[in-house]
Amino acid sequence: MTVTLYLDVFFAVNFGMDYLLLSLVKRLLRLPASWPRLFAAAFVGAVWACADLLFPIPGAWAEFFLTWFVTGAAMVTIAFGKNTGLESISDRKWKMISRLSHLAGCLAAFWMVSVMAGGILSALGEQDGAGCYLSGTRAVRQWKMLPLCFWAAGIYFGLCACMRAVQRKKKRQEALVKVKISYQGTEKTVTALWDTGNQLCEPYGGQPVHVVTGRVCEDLCRTVPGMIYIPFRTIGSEGGVLPAVRVDFMEVEREGRVIRRYERPWLAVSKRPLSLTHQYEMLLHGEEG
Repeated sequence: MTVTLYLDVFFAVNFGMDYLLLSLVKRLLRLPASWPRLFAAAFVGAVWACADLLFPIPGAWAEFFLTWFVTGAAMVTIAFGKNTGLESISDRKWKMISRLSHLAGCLAAFWMVSVMAGGILSALGEQDGAGCYLSGTRAVRQWKMLPLCFWAAGIYFGLCACMRAVQRKKKRQEALVKVKISYQGTEKTVTALWDTGNQLCEPYGGQPVHVVTGRVCEDLCRTVPGMIYIPFRTIGSEGGVLPAVRVDFMEVEREGRVIRRYERPWLAVSKRPLSLTHQYEMLLHGEEG
């Protein structure tokens, strides 16, 4: 059977299909991609489809790699590579890893919507005279890759979960510091968390108040003249007051280097542990971080 295939129609069909698939990815992932970028990405996909039709790549695996990885990656990079919301990440290494993870997620989503659309178009192509055009679209050709796409999606989302756990742990570790507290010649070094949620201030001068456990206070202060009480309120409780003492100075250390020194800071004393896992014994004031 001889079929006449018009290249301009084939290009238009692939362009329209790729644009619709990219638009669907944009809606599903709620990405801020502009229509010119979607048009440019769809144009690249359609050009590759025509080039692959005119100049077939020898070897099924080579064609698969160029079509679904190289061209697909180029399309999602063009469409969704800007305004990824990663500008707030200061660490260059983690910013690059997060950017690659973002693009990999877009590519996985692009594959999945292509697979889902491919099943519908494959059925339509069998019933319609335009089946020869539909059979050349990315969606229909990728329909056969359904099992592989599910495996790829599972691996990707598993890796993303691991990366998020590592990032959370890294961020938590960066917030932990060593603090040397001095009071009347007695010094004690504790592990502290820079807690943005700690906004305690002493009621008379508005100075920031840090929080320590009762054990830390007992090791430092046997007798405390001039104790005051700091009112506080937490989510889900009616609030109360915490006793507070004023020490001589504090030095905050990170990686063995003093990064901040406080003269005559206020320390509120908590009877309860500040960390359920006992990772730290002190909460530094949030505005001082």
